[in-house]
Amino acid sequence: MGPYLSTPRTEKHTQFAENSRLRFASSDMQGWRMTMEDAKIVNLTFDTSSEIFGVYDGHGGSEVAEFVTRHLCQELLNNPNYHQGNIDIALQETYLRLDELQNTQDGIKELIRISKKLPEGSPVNPDELIVQAGCTAVTALIKGNQLYVANAGDSRCVLCRDGVAVDLSIDHKPDLPEEKNRIYRADGMVEDGRVMGNLNLSRSIGDLEYKTNLSIPQREQMISAFPDVRKETLGPRDEFIVLACDGVWDMLTSQQCVNFIRERINAKPLQQIIEELLDRCLSPSVGANAGLGCDNMTAIIVQFKHPLSNQ
Repeated sequence: MGPYLSTPRTEKHTQFAENSRLRFASSDMQGWRMTMEDAKIVNLTFDTSSEIFGVYDGHGGSEVAEFVTRHLCQELLNNPNYHQGNIDIALQETYLRLDELQNTQDGIKELIRISKKLPEGSPVNPDELIVQAGCTAVTALIKGNQLYVANAGDSRCVLCRDGVAVDLSIDHKPDLPEEKNRIYRADGMVEDGRVMGNLNLSRSIGDLEYKTNLSIPQREQMISAFPDVRKETLGPRDEFIVLACDGVWDMLTSQQCVNFIRERINAKPLQQIIEELLDRCLSPSVGANAGLGCDNMTAIIVQFKHPLSNQ
């Protein structure tokens, strides 16, 4: 049935853990898609005072999303700006660095191994690379009581503050004036809401074939990995954040998602809520809602314990 299965795959891969500062649940579901292309990061021990979470929605394959989950944390920890307290700059530089790594011989070989599901270190010929994939990238770093959200693409992070949904990222779509202007400056075009008539997002990690204009900086390419970064100071009014790919946001507004979670959060385990959220967003058939609810779905709920300490 075209790019869809005849029956959705509804089994879920769900995780739950907590520390003295927060608890989280994450889950992903393939749904109606032929393959699963999402990946995620859930790390409660990023450093002594930080946790990090991320959703990476692949397109054209899962290779780049998987590559990001393998390298983002270490590259961020290796970044001098991170240790100097310039967290926003460090996140931006790390996103761009992930593109650079894919262009190295080692990066190319790793993408081939991921594509072929080969063990690490397996011999491959870098000339075999046919990966033309990319992924959206939304990452939430909680450092002490500071929340940093970096986003490139149309996955999203939403904060629940006293029951009100606060968007902490902007969906990067080609028709947004700022995005469209960059695309045209980079000698690209937008057709039917898609970059070069193909991609329906304007920022991503990977998609390197859209990043070949050598006359402009890396962040100014028609598809850019450069993320927006937003910083929030977390206080007692802040209840939880939810990160999810567009498979969820196509079906729920930010406020609807917050309401769904908040109505259940004091009565059910977090891992049950996250699974119910994905089921809520799954279409009953591929013919319903013009294909909405038929995508891969990945989501993470991070619930804060107050006061947030630095321990």
